[in-house]
Amino acid sequence: MRCELDASLLAKYPDMQVSGLLVRGIDQAAVAALAFPAWPQAAEEQAEPVIRHWKALHKQLSGDKHARSSIAYLVKAANRDSLRRINPLVDWYNQASLRSLSPFGGEDIRCLSGALRLTLAQGQERFVPLGRPDEVQLPGAGEVVWLDGAGKVVCRALNWLESDLHKITGQTREVVFVSERPDRTLPDPQPGMDWLAAQLAPCAAELQPFLLDRHTTQIDLGDA
Repeated sequence: MRCELDASLLAKYPDMQVSGLLVRGIDQAAVAALAFPAWPQAAEEQAEPVIRHWKALHKQLSGDKHARSSIAYLVKAANRDSLRRINPLVDWYNQASLRSLSPFGGEDIRCLSGALRLTLAQGQERFVPLGRPDEVQLPGAGEVVWLDGAGKVVCRALNWLESDLHKITGQTREVVFVSERPDRTLPDPQPGMDWLAAQLAPCAAELQPFLLDRHTTQIDLGDA
């Protein structure tokens, strides 16, 4: 399993940084049994500048006027007490996202065909939206996307739309979590990733944190 930042991406976004966490041997029953805290609620003066910054960034990342960062939805839903739980692993990474005011994503390693690569789309890669397994979309040329080892889109516009093909399910036992930071004016996701690792440690056989940037562009995370 390899995770990497593509040279074409770094040429356009040289300050891109990705905090990551590989988790293997997950006991989902143990995760479900963990005491789950209330959703954190961010103060408006703290969250709104972050949400505005991400909104401006997404116009560059995708060119799609509808693109939004996942943190915008999470903050608003949590503050309205309307954020629903999905499944234990997704719920915990959403907790980490809210705690760090950074977008988080998680993918089932078995579905990634051996790689997870952040790059600029050519516009011909296949994307199957979450919850719509019979639909196929194409990203815009130059859109920032995560691709798997087979060249299929894992997530569009960094953290906007997740793929149905790589989603975490109740049978998932190996996960890679990532959180992107396109520039240093945004909150650092690393404290949230460290917190997530601490919560999941009693329920997993192996945890491997990693950090990618222009100095360390790829990492080998072992066999998928």
